[in-house]
Amino acid sequence: LRIPKVLPEREVQEKWFAEPLHYLTLRPETFKKNASGHPALPRTHQDLLFSYMRLKNAPWLLLVDTGPDLATLDAEAKRAAQADFPALGETTPKESEPKSFRAYIEYLKWLEFQQPPLNYLERTTLTSFQDWMQSPLQPLSDNLESATYEIFEGDPVKYNQYEEAIAEALAEWKDLGRAYSSPKGAVVIAVAGSGRGPLVTRALKAANETGVAVEVWAVEKNPNAYVYLLRQNELVWGGRVTVVKTDMRAWKGPLVSGTPDNNPVYGKVDILVSELLGSFADNELSPECLDGVQHVLAPHGISIPESYTAHMTPVAHPRIHSDLLTRLPTDPNAFETPWVVRLFAMDFAAAEKVPGHPRFQQAWEFEHPLPEATMQLMEARRAGGVMGGGGGSMAGAAGANDHNSRFCHLTFVCRTRGVIHGLAGYFESVLYAPRLGDKAKVEISTHPDQIDQKSKDMISWEQVDVGISHDWPRAIEKWGDEKALWRMKPDFEAESRDGTLGNVAAEYVLDRLRPPYWFSAHLHCKFSALKRFDLGDA
Repeated sequence: LRIPKVLPEREVQEKWFAEPLHYLTLRPETFKKNASGHPALPRTHQDLLFSYMRLKNAPWLLLVDTGPDLATLDAEAKRAAQADFPALGETTPKESEPKSFRAYIEYLKWLEFQQPPLNYLERTTLTSFQDWMQSPLQPLSDNLESATYEIFEGDPVKYNQYEEAIAEALAEWKDLGRAYSSPKGAVVIAVAGSGRGPLVTRALKAANETGVAVEVWAVEKNPNAYVYLLRQNELVWGGRVTVVKTDMRAWKGPLVSGTPDNNPVYGKVDILVSELLGSFADNELSPECLDGVQHVLAPHGISIPESYTAHMTPVAHPRIHSDLLTRLPTDPNAFETPWVVRLFAMDFAAAEKVPGHPRFQQAWEFEHPLPEATMQLMEARRAGGVMGGGGGSMAGAAGANDHNSRFCHLTFVCRTRGVIHGLAGYFESVLYAPRLGDKAKVEISTHPDQIDQKSKDMISWEQVDVGISHDWPRAIEKWGDEKALWRMKPDFEAESRDGTLGNVAAEYVLDRLRPPYWFSAHLHCKFSALKRFDLGDA
């Protein structure tokens, strides 16, 4: 990229930043003379260079036409070939000798030391994850390794917010005079999906700070984490915690009397704490898991978090798009996978400060606990469940999870021309909203416009990125000149012949919306097709 003398508007500069540049060229006309007569860059140019230097793979800086010229090189060669004992006058460079080319280099060296310090999210450990695609975690089907827990537990911001939320809930529980589910007169706290116990530790600290008696249960299905929890309970928590090894959806609740095999009596939970959120809020099955454990929550019980929202925005990221294309031959679902990425070299396609159309828009929301009517409908539909527990919305007959189905229609305004490669996803969560007084909500957020106000320097979650491919729906009846389509889209031919052409997500949306017609982008040619809908009794 050749840096011009006058930089364009900020939107164009951000598009440059998203490109995988190898070097930046700087010519003499790009520089200005400072008060001492030395070359210097305007402040806008300095900021541009500073932004590139924060990249994991920063581009090279290439000086063009700044010298030295041939005459200068010849003069230096002659001086080097002079006698070993030159005259006194020959040892001192003459004022007329051109040295301007060194001034440019010295200035860039000086500029390197003027860079603003890296913030917490730009330090070496996190910089290595810039624009690196990671498969999303599946903690429900997989048992996480200890190293993964270690990364999550290294985020004090998140756990500080959780501790504050639990403390607020306990304090208000006492002030409101609510009934205790424990026969011992204590608030029953259950940490669903305890991992290695950081939330358990924070729950005990919150209880000590507020002076509220608590009975804490740690529920974890991972056998390795379960062993660690037992050790923590013995060495750190002083036996104050009851550790249960089970899937949270199969847990029957706190054991009040008897044994699991002999006349068991199970109680209820007052505060249910979990950290099941993914980078796009619900993409790690938090709603389904919490639905499955809600049967143990008391009617007046509290869920932490109380709610969470998913937000998205269109982005351009050529480097990630190129990576997706290379994965496509071996991974046909590469463009359908919500990759977890610390997005850095990218450009937000949507404009800022457009009335009614913000750059980051909310897609959907989930709230906990579910209303009783929704729970009854879910139980009626699922007609069964996990042995010994509630089972939740993922068990049983079709339709049991319909209440967790979401889709949205968002409109963004793009002021400059460009290419949209994907959608970047973020989330916000209300951990606890105080009921008394005018206290602020306790929240966590990865929303770029809100993270500094709600959970500054939180590192547990990266962004989620969904690449955009064609939005042709699956299960269509083709009608038109297929050969013309294949000439424009040769990669469609094989899928068209074997009946796998199309996007499953687009088919799902069309089946739900049943529009009279639709327009599919990215085809670059006219081609008509039909999609039949099962109208049922309609």
